[in-house]
Amino acid sequence: MSASNISSTHPAIFLLMGIPGLEHLHIWISIPFCSAYTLALLGNCTLLLIIQADAALHEPMYLFLAMLAAIDLVLSSSALPKMLAIFWFRDREINFFACLVQMFFLHFFSIMESAVLLAMAFDRHVAICKPLHYTKVLTGSLITKIGMAAVAQAVTLMTPLLFLLRCFHYCSSTTVLSGGCYKAFGTCVSRIGAILAFYTPSVISSVMHRVACHAAPHVHILLANFYLLFPPMVNPIIYGVKTKQIHDRVLGVFLRKDV
Repeated sequence: MSASNISSTHPAIFLLMGIPGLEHLHIWISIPFCSAYTLALLGNCTLLLIIQADAALHEPMYLFLAMLAAIDLVLSSSALPKMLAIFWFRDREINFFACLVQMFFLHFFSIMESAVLLAMAFDRHVAICKPLHYTKVLTGSLITKIGMAAVAQAVTLMTPLLFLLRCFHYCSSTTVLSGGCYKAFGTCVSRIGAILAFYTPSVISSVMHRVACHAAPHVHILLANFYLLFPPMVNPIIYGVKTKQIHDRVLGVFLRKDV
């Protein structure tokens, strides 16, 4: 934020400075971010369309995957368009309540993604340990309850934060194995990849804030944006490569052939 953002309560407008110290490189920095955002949109929209169109994929594991894709779409779209507007058009102003909404969406859907990843781990546990009871355990009713529980958890954690942020006093600041085990592991590798993609950038960013607190501001800002965009970009790739049903149908769509 610029030095003009000083108020006893909350300011009407924030001035976003982009990446401090690298303003002359904003156009070049926008290229990888725009490319990654485009990949995230295309990948997650493709997953949703394929799962929606194919009745054979209306199973628990694919419904959870659809939830994850929808969350990733919102998560990646909550901040990246504004970032690109800063880079391309120098549109630096953001209303206080627009900033509040953006922060709400970022944290709300991050919490939801964590809950869905947990549900997907439970799905693989049932598929491996109780395969004969899979359809009896993971019923449509249970999946609906899991989805509602994820939303309820995010609402419960985020609602108090909104009121606290509205009451906060703002001042000037700068933003910125064996055969059986191998087979079991093979069914979980895509979930492990998604979990690593979600938590690894977060851990790296958190550690950097502690051990490299004197690093240039643009280092922390770039890491934070990497954490925001990396999971939505790689999740469709992970599931497209490791999940045969998704892989075959993607090939069928783009190569125009029956699989």
